[in-house]
Amino acid sequence: MVTLQLIQRVRLALAITGLVLACAPSPLRAQDAPFSGVARQTMANILKIPAADPDVSVTVQSTREEDGLVVQDISWESLDGQRPVAYVMYPANATGRLPAILFGHGSSGSRDSESAKVFGIGPWTNAHGKKSTRLLGAARELARRGYLVLSITHRGIDSRLPDTEDDAKDLLVHGRNLMGAEVYELRQAITYLRQRKEVDPKRIGMTGFSFGGITTFYTWLVDLRIAAAAPVSCAVGSLDTYLRLTPKRGYIGFTLWTPGMLKWGDQADFAAAMAPRPLMLWAPTNNISMPKEAVDRFIEVVQPAYTRAGAKDALVVHQVPGGHSFGLEAFAALNEFFDQHLKN
Repeated sequence: MVTLQLIQRVRLALAITGLVLACAPSPLRAQDAPFSGVARQTMANILKIPAADPDVSVTVQSTREEDGLVVQDISWESLDGQRPVAYVMYPANATGRLPAILFGHGSSGSRDSESAKVFGIGPWTNAHGKKSTRLLGAARELARRGYLVLSITHRGIDSRLPDTEDDAKDLLVHGRNLMGAEVYELRQAITYLRQRKEVDPKRIGMTGFSFGGITTFYTWLVDLRIAAAAPVSCAVGSLDTYLRLTPKRGYIGFTLWTPGMLKWGDQADFAAAMAPRPLMLWAPTNNISMPKEAVDRFIEVVQPAYTRAGAKDALVVHQVPGGHSFGLEAFAALNEFFDQHLKN
């Protein structure tokens, strides 16, 4: 049983991480900070998943070449009999090892929307007939620009059943949670990327919009193999502030509501412990999934840790006018961020 004393010790450890970074005489890597390991293990415990890197055995269903790209349809076995599906795309004329990006999507998207052949804002209809207007082909566009990209369809979304709400209820009564189940199979995707001969294992990034953004953030918190992360327009900021300012919370599904999270620390407490690992947030000021005040709080807590670690510029937060969306401006920002941290 978790005691109050243990909770206080772990929360103190997260706070001390920032103090250690502040007092350090020279820049520290995240894995050198005394309590970063505590933060990662604590988050893995919250998510009810092992902290160790998961194994994976991937089946390549098909391989084709189109528009100058190699495109592979892949799948693998994950928890609960689930079988994640994804596309892998990379330049057909590539030489040497490439930087790689694990690419997620929003709740109305899928691997297909992110891998559409035409890059730009356009209409989309998902597997359930829901229509939306969204940025299409972003994952494929990154592949055109020199990355190996794995574009996944998230568990419980689009053609992957049961849906997230039904899945979350099942997991909760079995002592688990949806965020942990999502993060586990995303970590399997990281394992697979590191196995591929085309990939430089030290240059793997992760991004996603909305649902794909929040799962990017939590995966980054527990997996040091992610060299840079860029969550877009999602529920990253301060859960405590969100709860105080948002009395009606129906917009955000079960994924965010991970039992016990705030007993251990808010999102910024964990992120500060990861300094100086590169992180970019695209945080529109009218984003329904996280108010500006919550993002302000995140910056207030996390930025000092990055500054004291000698990596002030490794934390980038774009607070731009607008609502919950992923457009060409956000794509350009994450492309520049990944070029800086994965190519240069």
